[in-house]
Amino acid sequence: MSITLKNVFAPTPTVTRGKPVFVNADPKGINLVYAVGSAIVIRNIKDSTVADLYYEHPAQTTVARYSPSGFYIASGDVQGNVRIWDTVNKEHILKITLRVLGGPILDLAWSSDSQRLIAVGDGKERFGAAVIWDSGASCGEIIGHTKLIQSVDIKSSRPFRAATGSEDFAVNWFEGPPFKYNKQLTTHGRFVNCVRFSPDGNKVVSVSSDKTGIIFDGKTGDKLVELQGGHNGGIYGASWSADSARVLTASADKTSKLWDATTGACLKTFTFGDTTEDQQLGCLWVGDSLLSVNMSGEIAFLDENNVAKPLRILKGHNRLVSAIAYDANTKTLFSSSIDGVLYQWDLTTGLATPFGGVAHKNQITSIQVHGDQIVTCAKDDSVKISKISTHTYGPSIAIDSPAVGVSVAGDVVVAASMKSIYLIRGGKAVATVAAAWEPTSVAISPNGKEVSVGGKDEKIHTFTVNGDSLAVAGLLEHHRGQVNSVSYSPCGTLLASACSNREVMVWEGKNKKISGWVNHNARVNTVAWTSDSKHLVTASLDGAVLVWDVVKGDQPVQLKNAHPGGVNAAVWTTENSFVSCGNDGAMKFFTVTFK
Repeated sequence: MSITLKNVFAPTPTVTRGKPVFVNADPKGINLVYAVGSAIVIRNIKDSTVADLYYEHPAQTTVARYSPSGFYIASGDVQGNVRIWDTVNKEHILKITLRVLGGPILDLAWSSDSQRLIAVGDGKERFGAAVIWDSGASCGEIIGHTKLIQSVDIKSSRPFRAATGSEDFAVNWFEGPPFKYNKQLTTHGRFVNCVRFSPDGNKVVSVSSDKTGIIFDGKTGDKLVELQGGHNGGIYGASWSADSARVLTASADKTSKLWDATTGACLKTFTFGDTTEDQQLGCLWVGDSLLSVNMSGEIAFLDENNVAKPLRILKGHNRLVSAIAYDANTKTLFSSSIDGVLYQWDLTTGLATPFGGVAHKNQITSIQVHGDQIVTCAKDDSVKISKISTHTYGPSIAIDSPAVGVSVAGDVVVAASMKSIYLIRGGKAVATVAAAWEPTSVAISPNGKEVSVGGKDEKIHTFTVNGDSLAVAGLLEHHRGQVNSVSYSPCGTLLASACSNREVMVWEGKNKKISGWVNHNARVNTVAWTSDSKHLVTASLDGAVLVWDVVKGDQPVQLKNAHPGGVNAAVWTTENSFVSCGNDGAMKFFTVTFK
């Protein structure tokens, strides 16, 4: 057997309220690049199912930018590291690591010859540095600011100029190389969030939390024009059109605006919703695509012909994905992250539709699909049975403590909390069984007659379903760690289980004959069956996914580092394809070749 990565549904950018987010693109306008968690995402602009993730930073990433040659990416993190790595090879070979600052790198800029790099941010000794990228040697000083530098850019044509924007309200002007401080432009009254030179190098724009944007001469730094009829909130992002004639801005006033770069006149205002999440914290103009990023990390592709409705919106997770489920009827995927957001994904386009209504108030721990119903449970002490067709949450079914799992068979839903097991019919709990041993997972057999509940006591507790009641049936006692996942095979004759002691077991028949393996290097979070009951996929904290041949009992095929930081769940979509999710916020689609 072998496992091959097919598609990636990438996480959206990490965002922080009141701070700009920088999304950049390659010189050819094919891919976006941005930071999320401890990874850097390279994402195809046209095809949302195509993405790559770079995981080599030792800490949370902050920003990434392609070199003008397109051959390298420079990326920064909160520890002040800048890593420069290859974009051509799949392995993304590291060229050099530079410890530039003593704190977070907040923005990066390349010179047009792809030889020099300026990194800015926060640090104890300095707020920016200019270096020759392949040696780390200094090529100037980035000085003159009294507070952290939020943004930097370098003029694309000679003579080189650089501009920085800082929380000290100033834009500083540098000439070089080597880059030397020339003057300070004290034209803003609040934090300067973004500075960007026009593609032709003739102008540079700065935008600020004081709600203003100013365009300067790209060679001298002299003020040319102020953006007129401005935003009603702080401006966090600015980006130029390819012909250097217009500027796109993004603001906390929940709009993005298009400006004439010569007159400063506002040409168009793009509107979004009216919630806090609709604040716009970044933007990018790449080719014919105008992008704006909101406070949820969603990337909207703006439509100049319809300012009230984007062409499309890239929604998704930017935190760990805790639960997924596949619906064979609609051929769509459901997912939820630690923040409790529930999405349905179109597997063809890679676009997600969120559920509306009264959502769970905490992390969703399990998702199950049955017909037009999707059953979810969460750490907010509730179970919800919602409609897929309307993308609307159903009412909450209260339970006594955080939910650890749900399972569905026919019209029966079984749910487990940290204290009890619930039998649910018709949207109501009809039976409750106390469980002092603390349940950790639950499954119901396909015929709805048997329930297995994994426990923190390292045992599997079995029950029989008698109408609207649950009766204790027995114990399965061969695990040596808390049982994190239990799953009945579709044929109904096998039960698979996995525990925190790395063990995967299959229990067969009435006598519960056991087959067991220990191949993971950390706790196993999920075990899932193919529809023909012949293969299992397991997901583990060790970052690996394993595929098992239950019939042959051979050693599993292993894919390491599927999700660095841990794989939380995996489900089969066909007999030879599965999808996994993890702490990296991504969902990855794999195909399996059975030999």
